[in-house]
Amino acid sequence: MNVSSKLYEELPAQKIYEVVQKHFGSSSEIEYSLLKGGLFNTTYKLVLHSPMREFIFRVGPVNRQFLLPFEQHLMNAEVEVYTLFSKNQIPCPTVLVCDSTKSIVDRDYMITEYIPSVPLSDESIPQDVKAELYEQAGRWTAEIHSIIGSKFGRVSDIQQTGGYDHWVDFLRAQAIETGVKCLEYEVFGESVVSRMIKIYEDTSRLYENITIPQLIHADLWAGNILVRLNKITNKYELAAIIDADRALFGDVDFEFASPWITNESFLKGYGKQDRDHDPLRALKKDTYQLLFHFIDSYVWKVQYNNMVEYENNKQRAMDLLSSIEAEIYM
Repeated sequence: MNVSSKLYEELPAQKIYEVVQKHFGSSSEIEYSLLKGGLFNTTYKLVLHSPMREFIFRVGPVNRQFLLPFEQHLMNAEVEVYTLFSKNQIPCPTVLVCDSTKSIVDRDYMITEYIPSVPLSDESIPQDVKAELYEQAGRWTAEIHSIIGSKFGRVSDIQQTGGYDHWVDFLRAQAIETGVKCLEYEVFGESVVSRMIKIYEDTSRLYENITIPQLIHADLWAGNILVRLNKITNKYELAAIIDADRALFGDVDFEFASPWITNESFLKGYGKQDRDHDPLRALKKDTYQLLFHFIDSYVWKVQYNNMVEYENNKQRAMDLLSSIEAEIYM
């Protein structure tokens, strides 16, 4: 655990017991264990006896002043996304509780059914089955992208403010909101922030054909794909797609601008043809990657206090910014 995260904080045992008592009663013996790997949320596995039940208990961040605007209501957004997944038979966690009342813990929290599984990134998964698992992930991602919304934007923002009529309006708003926070904590200087925002004001032609808001996971990588060994078939299978709290309705290329999931097997399962020879599409994806690095520069410096990752993302953002500027202002 990177203890430098300003958002992650373990709960006192008494608070865990109080939460369990509120939602499941006090008659059961309780065991809990902290799950590793989180920087944003704090996650526990709960085991209740008599009868035997297993759950995942996830608690939202502390120090909410460091959150970006769209991160303020992520758990409620995640419930909505899983509801959409379930309606379309996409494997995902079953949410039992989502509490944002702050009545017991001064943080949002969620309780879901435990899914016996490991992440696709886990070293225990044999190499010879990974290609098939990535294909499965690609097929399910295509199903996610087939879900259509009425507005553009983060699901969390749509719930709060109604979303955007045009994709470019969402991109511009994300750049502006991120820029405000970056200036507040000196992540980038004012001139760079202005240049970042200007990109999304001057490239509207790239997004003119994006007229259908498609559901995008927006944080898709092997760690957010759970797999398990089917004891009947003795084959590995995808068990759930998780951590969908940052999901949005927009352009599917926003998903594919991230390099963390789009390998050959994934694309084969998705059924996507590579069209990167199209220079305008490549430029569009560069503007998406710019937004990723813009946001991640803030996250690594302000939220996680990791100056190495901050500098890496800052440099990637600056390189992309210069490259995009050279192309659109030439």
